[in-house]
Amino acid sequence: MADFEGNNRETLEDDFCLLEVSDLEGDVDERFYELPILSPKAKAKIPVDYNKALKYVDRKEAGLEDVLRDHALHLLPAKTLFRFKTVSRRWDHWISSPLFAHRQTTYFKNVSGLFCQVADHSPSFISFNQDAYGMPDPSLSFFPEPVKVRSSCNGLVCCQGIEDDTYYICSPVTKEWKKLPRPNLYHGAKAAVVLAFEPYLLNFNESYELVCAVTFPYYPVVYFEIYSSRSSSWRVSDTICYELDGSGLHDGGYYMKGVVYWESSSGVILAFGLRDEQYGFLPLPANDEEYGNGALAMKHGELCYIQPRYQDNVCTINIHGNIDMSLKSVINLPYDAGSTFGVCRALGFINGDILILGLGTRVVSYHVKEQKVELISQHEGGACTRYIPYVNSLVSLRHPLIRDKGLIV
Repeated sequence: MADFEGNNRETLEDDFCLLEVSDLEGDVDERFYELPILSPKAKAKIPVDYNKALKYVDRKEAGLEDVLRDHALHLLPAKTLFRFKTVSRRWDHWISSPLFAHRQTTYFKNVSGLFCQVADHSPSFISFNQDAYGMPDPSLSFFPEPVKVRSSCNGLVCCQGIEDDTYYICSPVTKEWKKLPRPNLYHGAKAAVVLAFEPYLLNFNESYELVCAVTFPYYPVVYFEIYSSRSSSWRVSDTICYELDGSGLHDGGYYMKGVVYWESSSGVILAFGLRDEQYGFLPLPANDEEYGNGALAMKHGELCYIQPRYQDNVCTINIHGNIDMSLKSVINLPYDAGSTFGVCRALGFINGDILILGLGTRVVSYHVKEQKVELISQHEGGACTRYIPYVNSLVSLRHPLIRDKGLIV
């Protein structure tokens, strides 16, 4: 399983680093201050962490506006940036630039809210901060047909048509969308499909993959079909999983660091690596629906499984991790969550140590360090609702320099 934690990062990015302006020979044009300078590592004198680049700013030459533009704007969410476009024409020009959108997509990774999907109804959106995070059309009504949200990754969203199961990829902020061709295998309305998108500074094409673990009734076999934006086509992987007993995979999945994970009804987690297209299994902690519903998540950069337990009038959250999914920590909620709000559902960790839980019809956040519970939203749907995390980025389906004929805006 060690290979499954490999990163799909382009090797080109590993061969370059950032240079200080002082590392360049001769006179430097002022335009060099506007963007980071890339140079082969073999010729670099001092590699610089871009997140710490602020200390290299010549404060005598750079004004506050330049510092904000170069070192702060790309770290903000999309809704906030759209508000800042009204500051001036220059700010509107900076923020509207396709290269800036790519840069913001690369650096802004905070989970901003949850898409709520109830059966075949139109989706809705729960924002974690109404002032900072949002989109023009949370119900995604800009599609040519009613859709439901199936998966999301770093600002891109995969939707599926309710009428004929057609897949779409969209950017909710820009309302750009692309209709995918029909897959080779039959997926159905509840296919175990996961969107994989890793934005990189040197990957201007914003390439992504849609991975579906295809199962067949009464047959203990799983095929993996992959759509690649690079080829704009589907292909069935040569890798076939025969070990599962045919009881099926859960509707949703989880993508992290080049690997797709699915919970199964067989008591294991199926993992599929996109780099080598090999699969493996992780043990799934015993889960009883009487106590709640678990979820795969990332905590401090590592895969974990969140398992709610409600017993003796106490609601606890067990955090499992490592290759054997052993118990790592236990969180005791500070009030009687289970009896007050109903079944407890784990929805994931966001932005560090903030745990998101579904308690009946309520969605709450629990700040682990402060041991504080905050109500995020209350709505209809309850246990029938699927929650899909979303990152409020400016990601565009366009190439900054090439127009995609299959793209609809």
